[in-house]
Amino acid sequence: MTPRIVTIDAGTTSVKVCLFSADMRLEKKSIQEYPLRKSGVWVEADAETYLRAIARGMRAIGARDADVAAVGLTTQGETMTVTDADGVPQIPFLVWLDQRAGEQAEKLRALFPDDPFYRETGLPGITGAMPLTKALWLKEKRPGLFSPGCRVLLLEDYLLRFMTGRFLTEKTLQTSTGWFSLRRDAVWPEALAAAGLTTAMLPEVTDSGVQAGVLGPQAADSLGLPSGIPVFTGAMDQVSAAYAMGRFFPGAVMETTGTALVAAASVRGLSLMEKAGFPHTTLYRHVNEGDYLLLPIGNTGGMALTWFRDAFCRDLNGDYAAMNRLAESAPTGAEGVLFLPFLDGSVDPDACPQARGVFFGLSLTSERSHCVRAVMEGVAHLLRDMLKIMERCGANAGQVCSLGGGGRSPVWEQIKADICEKTFVTLDCEEAASLGAALLAARGAGIEESGACVRPRITARYAPDPAVAGLYRDAHEKYTNLYQAVRPLF
Repeated sequence: MTPRIVTIDAGTTSVKVCLFSADMRLEKKSIQEYPLRKSGVWVEADAETYLRAIARGMRAIGARDADVAAVGLTTQGETMTVTDADGVPQIPFLVWLDQRAGEQAEKLRALFPDDPFYRETGLPGITGAMPLTKALWLKEKRPGLFSPGCRVLLLEDYLLRFMTGRFLTEKTLQTSTGWFSLRRDAVWPEALAAAGLTTAMLPEVTDSGVQAGVLGPQAADSLGLPSGIPVFTGAMDQVSAAYAMGRFFPGAVMETTGTALVAAASVRGLSLMEKAGFPHTTLYRHVNEGDYLLLPIGNTGGMALTWFRDAFCRDLNGDYAAMNRLAESAPTGAEGVLFLPFLDGSVDPDACPQARGVFFGLSLTSERSHCVRAVMEGVAHLLRDMLKIMERCGANAGQVCSLGGGGRSPVWEQIKADICEKTFVTLDCEEAASLGAALLAARGAGIEESGACVRPRITARYAPDPAVAGLYRDAHEKYTNLYQAVRPLF
């Protein structure tokens, strides 16, 4: 039988389990959704929630009988827990959306102001979503958690421990913790100490695509796989997707409208952080040493549309196609209705954790369709700002590769093209982050030969419409002015 690679992509609200051939063809896929536990600004999930979803996905793709030669991983960033010395979680996972540590973020910002913090970590500023601040919250509220031998683990770290028995992490995932230094390419001891942690509480830090160990018997039985399969470190989901696209489309600029809105372009070295007047735009460690990922982030991209669907379109029974039809029925510019898509704070281009969503310009003639279109347009206005920042960094996009669920909406893709005044393309690569995890596992396992992989194909192309360019430029100026006007109120 031809060896295959199984990948686990543990996202915010679902786990995707995929089966890839050695030449990177996606043969089977299962998406297992799960709920998050929310209470005010707290957002949590239990370890068993992730493990059960992975097990269901493995059964759905028939992984036990698939001659699996390697397991690859990719996960959401920031989501963290504290375990005992045996790797058993003592608290639920605090999901990256969780904002409980706002007070601790203020304390740490006094120690690490935005500019020096950015030049050390590549992160625009300290927020309550970071593991750094949540660790301090836990030290203050639950000091008994930090017993001898305890570990502070991110989600991929926990899965590696569960599967292989090793406490191991990788650098792309550590980038967003607030305690990882891009300059040192290692943990930043001063930040760690400020949160009351020590390096002994963290897993061993290694690179992406490294064999962490083999699948142990207990984990194998739980997940529905044969034991002894090599397991490889992966990369944070956005980095993993960028790695895959960079392999097939070198120099490409990408955007992902998934739970969050993220744009991405690879850069070499850290010289960007030294430029006078350069905006504090998120910069991540990439898979390979010396490479970095310019990664402007909007916390709520596709999630903004999901929120509106669930709150105001319950009669549509979750049908995104119906949402697309509503947006398409509204005129370009939504007759002046604007939406600021900051339902969970702003990261880029302006770090403002307190920012929230705003509808502006509603009138007695406004309908639900205007609001749906305004949400899509608001996300596209934010994306335009992100792409402009990337252009200042030399990442000039002749065309933008669209990934994520938003890429499946033709009306949304055309809105992005028109507002950003760039050509957008979609690909037949359904799961870019999983593809990146498969490529890393294949590289680590030595089962991938250079040039042997099947290249994703462009499936649709959306060129900007000159007829609406002027209208959208005016709308973008109003969008910018609106944000600046309400920002002091946040």
